Order: sequence, then structure tokens, then C-alpha cells
Amino acid sequence: MKRTMKQLLAALALFWMLVAGSQAVAPTRSLRFEHLSVAHGLAQESVLAIVQDRDGFMWFGSQAGLSRFDGYRVVVYRHEIDNPKSLVNNWVRVLHVDARGDLWIGTDGGIDRFDPNTNTFRHYFPQETVRRGNGNRHIRAITDDGGGGLWVATSDGLQHLDTATGKFTVWHNVPGDPASLADDQVNALAVDGGGRLWVGTATGLDSLAPDSRSFVHHPVADGDLRFNAVQALIVDAQQTLWIGSMGGLERSAGDVRAAKERLERHRLGQSTGLKTDVIASLYEDADGSIWVGSYADGLYRWDPRAKRFQGHRHLAGDAHSVADNRISALYRDRVGTLWVGTWFAGVSRVDLNSGGFSRIMRQPDAPGALSGNKVRAILDDGSGKLWLGMNSGLNHYDPLTGMARVYRHDPDNLNSLADMAVGALARDRNGGLWVGGDSGLTRFDPATGRFTRMSLGDPESDKVRGMLTDRAGKVWVATRGGLHQVDPVTRRVASYRHDAADAASLADNVVRPILEDRRGRFWVGTFDGLDLMDRAAGTFRHIRHDASDPASLSHDEVHYLLEDSKGTVWVGTAGGLNRMRIDARGKISFQRYTVRDGMSDDAVAAILEDSAGFLWVSTNTGISRLEPLTGKWRNYSAIDGTIEGAYFDGSAMRAPDGTLYFGGFNGVTAFNPRAITDNRIPPRAVVTGFQIFNQPVELARPGLVKGPVERMRAITLDASDSVFSLEFSALHYAAPQRNRFAYQLEGFDRDWVDTSAGRRFATYTNLDPGTYTFRVKAANKDGVWGVPGDPLVITVLPPVWKTWWFRTLATLMLLGAAWLAYRGRMSGLRRQKLLLERQVSARTEEIEQQNRLLEQQKRELEAERLEADRQRAEAERRRADAERQKEEVQRQKENVEQAHRDISVLSERLSLAKRRAEDATRQKSEFLANMSHEMRTPLAGVIGMLGFALRDQKLQPATREQVVRGQANARSLLAIINDLLDFSKIEAGKLALEHIDFSLEDKIETVASLFEEQAASQDVRFAIELGEGLPRFVVGDPTRLRQVLVNLVGNAFKFTRQGSVTLRVERAAAPDAANKVNMIRFSVQDTGIGIAPEALARLFQKFEQADSTTTRRYGGTGLGLAICRQLVLLMGGTVTAESTEGVGSTFSFVLPLADGSRPEQAPQAPREPHSHRLTVLCAEDFPTNQIIIRTMLEDLGHYADVVPNGLLAVAACARTDYDLILMDGRMPEMDGASATRLIRAGGPPDAPVRDPGVMIVALTANASEEDRARYLAAGMDDFLTKPIDEAALYAQLGNAVVRQLARGVALAPMPPHGPSTGELDAMFGVVTGAPPLHGSYGPGAPDEALQRRIRAAFAADLPARRAELEAAIAARDQDTAARLLHGMKGSAGHLRASALHALCGELELAADAGNWPAVEDALPRLYALLADYEMAPTNSGGVE
Repeated sequence: MKRTMKQLLAALALFWMLVAGSQAVAPTRSLRFEHLSVAHGLAQESVLAIVQDRDGFMWFGSQAGLSRFDGYRVVVYRHEIDNPKSLVNNWVRVLHVDARGDLWIGTDGGIDRFDPNTNTFRHYFPQETVRRGNGNRHIRAITDDGGGGLWVATSDGLQHLDTATGKFTVWHNVPGDPASLADDQVNALAVDGGGRLWVGTATGLDSLAPDSRSFVHHPVADGDLRFNAVQALIVDAQQTLWIGSMGGLERSAGDVRAAKERLERHRLGQSTGLKTDVIASLYEDADGSIWVGSYADGLYRWDPRAKRFQGHRHLAGDAHSVADNRISALYRDRVGTLWVGTWFAGVSRVDLNSGGFSRIMRQPDAPGALSGNKVRAILDDGSGKLWLGMNSGLNHYDPLTGMARVYRHDPDNLNSLADMAVGALARDRNGGLWVGGDSGLTRFDPATGRFTRMSLGDPESDKVRGMLTDRAGKVWVATRGGLHQVDPVTRRVASYRHDAADAASLADNVVRPILEDRRGRFWVGTFDGLDLMDRAAGTFRHIRHDASDPASLSHDEVHYLLEDSKGTVWVGTAGGLNRMRIDARGKISFQRYTVRDGMSDDAVAAILEDSAGFLWVSTNTGISRLEPLTGKWRNYSAIDGTIEGAYFDGSAMRAPDGTLYFGGFNGVTAFNPRAITDNRIPPRAVVTGFQIFNQPVELARPGLVKGPVERMRAITLDASDSVFSLEFSALHYAAPQRNRFAYQLEGFDRDWVDTSAGRRFATYTNLDPGTYTFRVKAANKDGVWGVPGDPLVITVLPPVWKTWWFRTLATLMLLGAAWLAYRGRMSGLRRQKLLLERQVSARTEEIEQQNRLLEQQKRELEAERLEADRQRAEAERRRADAERQKEEVQRQKENVEQAHRDISVLSERLSLAKRRAEDATRQKSEFLANMSHEMRTPLAGVIGMLGFALRDQKLQPATREQVVRGQANARSLLAIINDLLDFSKIEAGKLALEHIDFSLEDKIETVASLFEEQAASQDVRFAIELGEGLPRFVVGDPTRLRQVLVNLVGNAFKFTRQGSVTLRVERAAAPDAANKVNMIRFSVQDTGIGIAPEALARLFQKFEQADSTTTRRYGGTGLGLAICRQLVLLMGGTVTAESTEGVGSTFSFVLPLADGSRPEQAPQAPREPHSHRLTVLCAEDFPTNQIIIRTMLEDLGHYADVVPNGLLAVAACARTDYDLILMDGRMPEMDGASATRLIRAGGPPDAPVRDPGVMIVALTANASEEDRARYLAAGMDDFLTKPIDEAALYAQLGNAVVRQLARGVALAPMPPHGPSTGELDAMFGVVTGAPPLHGSYGPGAPDEALQRRIRAAFAADLPARRAELEAAIAARDQDTAARLLHGMKGSAGHLRASALHALCGELELAADAGNWPAVEDALPRLYALLADYEMAPTNSGGVE
């Protein structure tokens, strides 16, 4: 009985072993690595340490610095010699994040702690009394002690760091002390659950119990010293100690906490799949998996179920294998990404939280490798192994071991495959394997190992593409030559082919999939539709694509057929997936699924159903999963772990254990659908960059952001920061390139803006002032969205004109102006009403008089009527008279009505006259502003000529002093005229005042010096009286003070022919000690003609003078005192005037001037030549201006090219590398702004410019802020006003030199410039040769020669310019006419022709406005001024 039971149990065991052996074993999941290297920004290839900080950033330590990675961009930190808060040493071996989230960096120069708020490092050094070299700063490992401190392993002992105090406790090996450390070279540390510290040294394993100072040594039992050289330690979740050493890998037997002095260590070697090698790193991830990094054999993962290691080596032909076989660091981040640091190839990463696919591929160097990667057919052998048909033979593959036995075609051996290619596989009832290729069929008997070949009759039929064994045991073969049925026993063949004459024949001879469904229906897929075969009759029913029927088959090329678990037939075609529906009448229709529904590709290769009812579809671009109930698709590609490339039609199999296999061009994708997971951890989105005008905020606005951008929570921008961008990242590293983002600027964006990882930035321009909140969120590669990250509050400040106080002031001014206009209008209407009332009253009185006359005549007629009987004839005569008088009354009435109409006409004329008066007033103001503007040009010429005169070294000191004084006065006058250019600003209170320190006494002396000569010439005594206690230095606007004083003193001399003029300065009140403000009174007293009392009231009004004859006798515009009054008021003062006609006048004003200090005096250094020579391009269409600019550039030692328009300037930039471009604003063909925009954009596609970032400076004869802003907005860097000031040009050239050198452009040095022979002769008084011609070498000679050249060029170019101008005016071409007048205006400025300059400026404005009548009216004046140049083109002339 017992023997029988034993036999029964043995039989049952054998049965279960056979059952288990017959089940296919799912292959181990493959790891698809992505790589990060130096090419992506890493500091160096050797990644020695990896960690993730509390914010989610990844950190990598190397031999050349520390790298931080956000998924897209790498930031490198290195030691900086002059920065004590930089990394202490570039060799980073250890990275550790403690329980508080602080990042610790172990280097070969000590240990650092990183401060994320300031991006700085704090250094910690042990203070040992005895110096033992620097080995105690070579950090090898760091771990937490469980109480807030750190254990630190170094090359010279063990250290404990108290992070609160920064104090170190140090342990060393003490010779002769068995309780001391085994060796000072400490390589690894680990702390078990009981708090015991395990220390791996170069000569053994030690442990240190909590609160103990004595070490326990745990040597190896067999004395193999390689295993004493410990390199890595970890204590896993089961409290097992893993030990990596120079000899290999060991682990403790059981819980290490129970180990005493004798630690039992078990070695893991080749029996567990681990090669004997140096173990460099150990790591336990969040799932409890143990990862082992070897020195030369790649990466291993411990499989506790199989008690074996799974190896992952670098494969030369697989770009997604681990980057290198020497593993130096391991880490798994919080989102499930495993990071593998290598010694020679950077870091590799793989997502462990998603995927689950295995790749079966040929490993050329591995034993039992597959014959190839092109897998055309897959079949289960029934014992857990697979038959794989390839172009290179038949493979019998074991998924458990990964080894294959290959069967190939042997031409000399009939007991082999019929040919090398295997395209289809099937098994018959007897266990025989049928193999179809390109040369017919081969039957293989696995039991005997015999191959039997068989042909189907013709070459096309021998090209087998599919096979099926039906329920009757017959083998059906799909070929390129029709459908064939083979009897496995008798080998008889029945063939079915297409017959064009037989509509019930096979639809096409190219046959692919065959399906026998559960109802016995036989479906045949061809390249001309789907056929339903009646096997009894041998006929076929055709089901094809109908373009007009959306319920028909989506495509006629059928690739695969599948019947699912519910009996539904699915048809895969070259144009989509089709779900078959058959109604009660037998009508077949289809529901289509294509790319538009979510598939990755329309070309279906194969279809399989999993145990959950999902369909898995292989295509040309990957594998897609369909949920039939909802119609939702999920696509998987190589990035998820599948093989690369396309899949073969029909190459698919579902194993008994549910594992799915799909064969493709590059191997097999195998997986258990239940193991396929998505990464459900949402990413954290952070803002990693902030740019203003495409510059990082740290460069664009230094000091605006305190600390790193990713920690910034608020930022305030000026109105000028009108273009800014935010860059953001998702700290999810599974597949950063497939992450998605959504951002929203609350207050501007109505909805979330979706974007991809390729556009990780948001740009905003010209936002309205206000406060906005920027939020960003991200989704990982599997579409899992995270919550928005920390909001960033952005405040945009308004410009001045949008501030509340400015708008309030403007509103009040507008209301005041409207009120004044209303008062004026009402006053005019009242005057008109009174006038009309007087006229109507007069007319009414006249009519009443006529009515009384008529009444009198009526009474006379009545008397005459009473006497009618006596004097009938007389009565008739009187009646006639009465009729005539009646007619006269009618005429009088008509005259009254005409008078009323005349009054209405008069009223309209008065209104028209009022509007004309207002227009005249406005035109007068505009004319004044235009004249003030045009005065700048001749004044600039005066300043320039005085500058040339000062270059003459032969000037007498007195003459030089006068020239210097004249130049200073001219510059002061230029400053005043510049303010007069926009007099409306003064009236509106917008004139900007200076507040600088200046000497009050010096300023009074400067004003006095201006009138000394005039006083002497007029024989008028000029006195300066300075009161006591005046401050020496004050704070205010010296230019405006000087302007007021010069005006008042000038007026005094103008109206004083004899007597005296006195300028008196004194205190008006005691100084304000609290505010340090002095009230200073300035008085100008004269003995001139005086002013009448009735004229004093309007004295300070615009265009007003005391007497209408004053202008004729003394000159003046009447603007001076008005400007003085407004300037004094702007400076916070008051102005008064007292005068007695015939006796004299006194003008006084009081100003509050604060105490000041001595102003700094800028040293007067001669202008040195530039350090380097530039190549300059000048775009200027007027030859006159071309000569001037070329001469000035060449005089300064630089190369110059000149082109006449913007189009040629762009073309020149495509040929030559220029250092600076001087760009005129208005030119033919293409203006300066358009040319600048085209250069900044890189030029035209067919001729790109060489340097889009070249410095561009505008040349403009208009000094308005609008023109300047327009040029800067076009991309220009600065501007110069015509006529060009040499000092300004010199400064711009200097800026260009500095800019090019900063950009790394190599510039030619400026050659040394010594004095010429003629200059040396003049310097030392040596006379050689003939005497110089008149004016050749005298003062101003170079300027006169230049003037002659300018005038000649202008005269030569004038006829063509005049013809172009006339044509433009005739065609009403505003742009061309304005451009030509603009150019003439600039040339006139250089010719110092002030009248021509002013007229051209006036005509330019008229042409811009399209005011052609004004242009045509002024043309005779223009031609008259130009006639001088046309008649005498070579005459140098004088100054106009």
C-alpha cells in the first residue's frame, strides 16, 4: 500500500512537472536606457555619485565638478579660485541628502553643504591637532546617523559631523589597539535598523555599536584578502547586509542585527548569474530590488523569486543598453527612474514605474544567439519554448535562458530546410512542424530530427506567407500563388486560385491570413479583399472596400484575421482595423478604426487579444492597445521598451500563460499585458528661467532677482521690460521629451495654454500695468497631470503717463482748458447777442416809425374818403398814391428780412474768423518750435568750427580764451534752444530740471563775463553786487539759472543806452536750518527807458512787449520773459518787475537753493586714438553726407565702406564682416529701419548676413524722441544726430571697439600715429620748400577743404535729386519726397546752410503729412536757395 502511494505521488509530481514545463515562461523585462553625457552638458564623463534633492532636481558628481539636471538643461558648479563660496573641490565622489533635505557634497577637498537659496556652498573641515596629510578631506561615503548627524568615510579615518555645531569627531587605526579602526582607508558605510554602523575599509569589515568607541572586526573566514577590501555596503529592508568588495559580492546570513563578533557571510557567484568581478556600487530601490554595479561586467538586478541576478551589459549594437560596463553609481529617484552612473560614458536612466516590455534580439557575442532579428513567424512548441521563423533560418528559442538552437538550409543536405527564409509556421496533429519559406514547404519531425521537403507546384505557390491547421487536421497554406490545402498524411494538395472568368473563385492569388472561426466559417484574406469560403463547394464570397460606403472594409489589402473571445471577427488591413458585424440577414458591415481614432499607424501587421479583452495591434510604428468597449487607444513605441521599427504581417502569438509575442524587423516584442503599467506619478513643474528681451534676468536686470529663479515667488518689472519669457521644466525623468505642459498667466490668459516639451517657455509682450500670477503644470509621458507648481506673482509697473497722478493732472488740465474754452465761447456769444440785439432794436424802431407814418397816411386817406363825393377825381388820385405807398411798405418789409439774413451771415463769419484766429495762434506756436529746432544745425556748425579752431596750436592765449568762452556759450545756447524746441512741454510743466551741485559765485561770474565787452562798447557801467553770507555751493539747475540771468541782463543792456546795469545777488530770508534751503534773490537793475504801468501786467506773456515799437527798435520776439517766468516757477521761485518810465527797471526773482558741495571736475585729457581699427559700413544716399562721414572715419583711423541705400547695406553685410554700421533713416530702395530689421533677422534666405548682431547706429537729421524710439525698436543700438558731432562719433566708435572685443572678435590694432614731417617742421620752426599758398595751412584749412569737397559733391548730385523730387511731387509719392527732402536737410546742415536746412525740414514735414499745396507753394523758395549751388558748384563759399 505504501509502495502504491509512493508511486502515485511520484506520478502526480511528474504530471505537474510536465504541466509546468509545457507552459511558456514570459521573458524577463528588458531595460531600455536613455543616456546623458558631456554632449548634453555634463561636467565630465565619469559620474561618481547621483542624488535627487528635495526640490526634485538630479545631481551628478564627477571628477570635473557638480552637475544639476532638470530634465532638459544641465547647470555645472565648479570650484572658483576667487569665490570662497564656490565648490571646495571639483572631484566629487559622494552626494547625500539628509533627513532635513540638505544636500551634502563629498569631494577630494572636504565636505560641502549646498544652500539652494543663494546657490552657494558652505565648507566643513575637521580640526585635527596632528596633521596627517589631506587624506581626511578625501570623502568616500556619507550616511545619516539617525540623530541629525552624519557619518563620513575618508581616506584617512572615520569622521562624525555634528551638523548643528559643525564639530567633527574622528576615529583612526591605532597600531596595537585591537579595538581601533581596522584601516584608515574607509570606503563604505551602512547603518542597520539597530543603529549599528558598518564600516568597509581597505583591509576589512568593521562595526561600531551605538554609543561605543570600540570597533568589532569581521574578517573573511577563508582568508581571501580580496573580500576584505570592501568597496560598497548596504543594509536592505530585511536587514540583510550586502558587501561588495574587490573579490565579489557577499551578503549576511539572516538579520545582520543579530550578528555577533562572527558575521556569517555568503558569497554570490556564477551559480546566481553573477560573474566574479570587483563590485563598485550597491543600491536598494523603493521596490526592494537590489542593484549591483560591477567594475567591468555591467549592471545586475537581484531577482528574489528566481534567486538569480539579471544582467544588463553594454552592447555595441544596442544604443539603448547601459552606456558602459564599468558602473560607478546607482540611484532611483522619486518618480521611479533608475540612474546608472558609469566611469567612461556619463549616466544612463530607465523608467522602472512603467513599461514591462521585453525585447528578444540577437546578441552576437552570446552563446546560443539567435540567427538574426527579422522574425516573420512565431509558434509555441507546446513545452514552453518558441519556434521563430526568420530570413536566416528556423530558431528554437527558450525564453527562460535566452538561448536558441538554429536550423538552417544546407544545399548539400536534404535533411535540412528547403531554403533559408522562414515565413510561416504550423503544427499538425502528429506534432510535426510545417515550415513555409520561399521554396515551398518543409515538415520537421522534432522527435526524429528529420526534415521532409514538399513543393506546391509552381514558384509563386512555393512562396508561403501563412499557414493554418483546421479542426479536421488539414494544413491550409497561403501563398503568392493562391490558397492550398495539404493532407499531412497523404501529402495530397488541393489548390484554389483566382479565375477572372469565375466570379466565385478566389479574389486574388496573393493570400495572407486564414481564419477558421468557432462557427466553422472559413475566412481568407487576400490583397484584393476578404473572402468567405464555402469549403464544401469550393467557392468564395467577396467582401471588398467601397469608397462610397463608410461601413465597408477600410482597405482591400488584408494583413491579419482574429476572432476574439466574444466571437467577433477583426480584420487588419493596410488601411486600418475593422470590426465585423453580421446582421440577421447575413449582411456584413464593419466599424473602422484608423489614425484619426487614435491608432499609431493605419497599416496593421497583427492582432492579439489578452485575457482582459483588450486588443493589441502591431503596426509599422509600434504597438497599439484598443479597449473595444470604449474605443480608446493607447500607443506604445520603442521609447516605452518595445523593439525599434516596423512589425511583420502575421508575425504574432499568444502563449498559454497570456504572454503576447510580436515579431518585427528588429526582433520580438514580448510582454504579459497584466505587467504593462503606466507611470502614475505626476511631475512637479517648476520655473527654471526668466528672460527679459531674450536675456537672462540676471544679465538684463542685475540685482532684480535675489537667489535662483526656481525659488523666485514674485518679481516686479518696469514698464520698459515689455518683453519677457519664462522657461519651465517638469522634474519627471522617465521620458522628459514626451512630457507636456500647460501654463496660464492669470489676468491675461483666459484658459490654460497647452505646449510640448519642445516649447518649454511662455513669452509675453506689452502687458498692461498690473499684477499677474503665472502658474504652470505638467504631465508625464503617460498623460498623468500634476497640480500647478508654486505660483509666480509678476507685477508690471505702469509708465509715467499711466500713473494715477499723471492722469489726474492731465484730466485737470483738460478740464481747465475746456472750462476756459467754454468761458471764451460764452463771452463771444454774449457779445454777438448784444450786437444782434442792438441791430434788431434799430431795425424795429425804423419799422415802427414807418408804421406810424402809415397810420397817419391812413387817417388822411379816411378824411379824403369822406370828401370823396365832393372831389371824386382827387380821391382817385390819392388812392393811387396810397397804392404806391403800400408797395413801398412791402419793399421796406423785404429790406428788414434781408437785414435779418445779413445778421445770420455776419454771425457765421464771426465764427469762421474765430477759428482762423485759433489756427493762426497754433501755427504761430508750431512755427516758433520749428524755428527753434532748425537753429540747432547752424549752431552745431559754430560749435564744430570753434572746435577746429582750438586744434590750432598757434592760437594766442587771449584768442584761445575767447574761443573757449565762445564755444561754452554756444553749447549753453544749444542746450537752451533744445528746450525751446518743444515749448509746449514748458507750458505743460513737463520740462525736466537738473539737481546738481554748482558754484553760485562761478555761475554769476560766467554770466558777468558775457556782457563785459558789451558794457564797454555801450559805455554803460556794469556792476556785480554779492550780498554777505551767500552759500559757496548750492544744488539746483545751473543751466536754467544762467538762462534766466542772461535773458534779464541782456534785456537790461538792450534798453539801456547810458547809465548803469547792476546784477545783485543776496539772501531774501534767513536760511532754513532744518531743510538746509537758502532763499536767494537775484535782481537786475538798469537805468534804461523803463516800462509804462499798463504794460507791466502783460509783460510776462508770450509774444508780448511793453511797446509795439519795441521790436522794431530793439528786436526780440517777446518770448524771453515768458520763458524766464515759467522757468523760475518750475524751480520753485517767484519773479517780479518794477519800472518807472524814463527812469529804469528792476527785475527780481527769488529761488530756493539747497546747500551743496564742490562739484567734481572731470580731467581734461586729450582724445587718444582708438586701440583697434574698425571696418565701418555707412548707408547714406546723399553724396555730401557720404564725403563727410568717410572723411571723419578715415581721420580717426578706421576703414569705411559707403553704400547709397538699405538694400545694398544688407547685401554688403552678406559679403563682409563689419564692426559697425552707420545707417541713415530715409533712403531709396529700402529705408534704414527696414534694413536693420532684415539684418537682425539674419538677412534674406539666399544671402544671409555674416553677423546679425553687428552694432547699428542710426543717422538722423530729426532729433525727436519719436524718431529715436522708432529706430531703437527696429533693432538699432544707438543714434547720431546730423550734423554729426565728432566727439559723439568718436564715442560710438569706442563703444563698437569694446563691444566687438567682448564678443571675441579679433580686431586689427590701430597703427601708431606720429606727427607728419610738415607738423614736425611747423613745431620746430623749420622752413622747407616754397612758402605755403594762402589758406593752405592756416587755422581752419582742413575744414575749408572739406567744405569745398562737400559743396562740390552736393552741386554734382543736385540735378538728379531735383529731378527725383519733382517726379515724386508730381506722383504725390509722400515717402520718396520726404526722403529726398530729409537728405537735403542733412546735407544743408553739413554745408552750414541754415536757411536751406530750415526750409527742407519744413517741406519734409509737409510731405510726410501729404500737404502738397504747402510743398508746391514753397518750391520757388527752395529752388532759389539751390540756385547758388547749381551756378557755382566748386566755390567753397562762406557760411550761410
